[in-house]
Amino acid sequence: MTAPSAFLGLLIASAFGFLFHLVRGGRLVRLGLYLGTAWIGFFAGHFMGEWWDWRMLRLGSINLFASLLGAALGLVAASILAGPERGRAAPGARRGEEDEDS
Repeated sequence: MTAPSAFLGLLIASAFGFLFHLVRGGRLVRLGLYLGTAWIGFFAGHFMGEWWDWRMLRLGSINLFASLLGAALGLVAASILAGPERGRAAPGARRGEEDEDS
């Protein structure tokens, strides 16, 4: 992988992480988590795709299909493992009211 391809991969992975954060929401810490996960997943997917000799959806020297698949799997896993954000109210609950069951 050349330096321009690596830079393009970082841009694509960053856009993917930003888009995931836009859909999922969250604070700035979650944005950092999603960006880091998208970068790692993107390049891990690329190298795994090269290792397995996948040739789908190439963009120059980037194996885009495997890269996006790796980033998507990483982002979903990070979102599940991170759990819900602290300080966010449950859906339908009003501010200041506590759960009556507890």
